Amino acid sequence: MSVEGLDRILEDDPPAGSILLVTGGEGTLKSSLVLAMMSRYLEDSAEHGLYASLEQTKDSHLRNMDSIGIRWHENLHIFDYRDMRIEWKEHTLDMFSITKNILDTYIDRYRDLTLFAIDSLNALYALSPKTNLRRNVYDFLTMLRDRDLTSILILETGDDSGKGGERFLSDGIIELGVIESYDGVKRYLQIRKMRGVRHLMEKHHLVVKPGGLEVVGPIYGHPSTS
Repeated sequence: MSVEGLDRILEDDPPAGSILLVTGGEGTLKSSLVLAMMSRYLEDSAEHGLYASLEQTKDSHLRNMDSIGIRWHENLHIFDYRDMRIEWKEHTLDMFSITKNILDTYIDRYRDLTLFAIDSLNALYALSPKTNLRRNVYDFLTMLRDRDLTSILILETGDDSGKGGERFLSDGIIELGVIESYDGVKRYLQIRKMRGVRHLMEKHHLVVKPGGLEVVGPIYGHPSTS
């Protein structure tokens, strides 16, 4: 599960069944990176993946993928909650249970579904009851592990990010950001942690090329391995 150049940072793919957190501010390509990773993985397998989007529509994601050269794979299923949110906009929904039921429906339909992503945790928290949030997050992540899914959770950083304890519960954290350097403003990717896989620690330049996303060299100095 990779994009071009990510193998320069990670010695191997995360172990199957890992829970990964992709975090960063707005405009850092979080959704694009996750969709690219999933599509790239599915190109080389007969497996299926589900991308659950609480914020953007399926059509919006497909347009964004096309605009930056990310190939959509037919085994990558994108589910958006738009109709559900419109119909139940006056109600407080248990989005954790709803998402679990949606996921189980896709697993029943595609027995070889091994990848799951949710975009985003911020929206999931905002649309769910505020009581027992950490317990709900723990139970939700346990459910993902019980289904042997490699799961990617998108979290936009801000004052309220991390309130569900997801940073401690996840197996890996991929941080995306924007930084100013001597030769301009650059997007970066940094592996903050990745259990079971040796990886480089530095911020690496993340660029959009005609064929999609690519991770190039470190922004500062020489790489070191963890």
